[in-house]
Amino acid sequence: MKNITIRKYSHKWKETNLLDDLKFREIAKSKSAIEEILREILKDNKLEVVSSVEQRNKCKFYFHGVILDCECKLSTNEIVNIEVQVENNDDPILRMRYNQSLLTIENSPKNKDFKYKAIPKIISIMFCDFDLFKMNEPIYEVKKFVNGSDIEVNNGVREIYVNLKSKADDEKLTALFEILKTDKYINENFFPNLSKKKREIVNLEIGGQSMSGLTLEIYKDGEKVGIKKGMEKGIEKGYSYAIKELIKKGIITETEGKKILKNRNNLISK
Repeated sequence: MKNITIRKYSHKWKETNLLDDLKFREIAKSKSAIEEILREILKDNKLEVVSSVEQRNKCKFYFHGVILDCECKLSTNEIVNIEVQVENNDDPILRMRYNQSLLTIENSPKNKDFKYKAIPKIISIMFCDFDLFKMNEPIYEVKKFVNGSDIEVNNGVREIYVNLKSKADDEKLTALFEILKTDKYINENFFPNLSKKKREIVNLEIGGQSMSGLTLEIYKDGEKVGIKKGMEKGIEKGYSYAIKELIKKGIITETEGKKILKNRNNLISK
């Protein structure tokens, strides 16, 4: 059974490009590779990544949980979220807005001296294997302006969509797209660290230590899903128990208890 699993995923591994979840996770582990990607997309050769974490699980008790493809922090203290979207489904723009909100809440000061000016600056980047705005541009940056004027409103969020289907005029940007989209292409001149990391990922051997590591990652994914679902079920039971105790002690009526549970279930299902 183990050998069948290894063959199954090694075959899939060789067919996919860096937009695949497992492969992009490996890229996200490398600060230097992510730094090269961000320097090109944001056109900032001095940009410095101080930390990079792959596929972070943002699960809040009363919010819909999400798994971010890559979250990193810059030397400027800006938080960057990189997402890879292969298919245009479930509204990518609203997905970005939701992720921005979670990152803002999680990284904001949590004390009595909280000030709105202290909330983090967020850079949201989505690599799309489709042209979201149908304008054939390689990079779209969404900005806010006061209606009827050229006054730009800066709320601390930069929102960028990268169209991997376009043909960029920029030679370096074209090279980046090819590295991400194709199986074997690398460019050590423009992206030495990203190319090195890609070569390490692509050269995994069937049955070798790295492939065993891959099957372990697949197992851990399943384990995480199981733990998350178990936590959600436990929280649901605990919440119901608390409501029953409040009713039993006469603190709330049975009708009020049912209404509270109904409102909570409606909130979670949205």
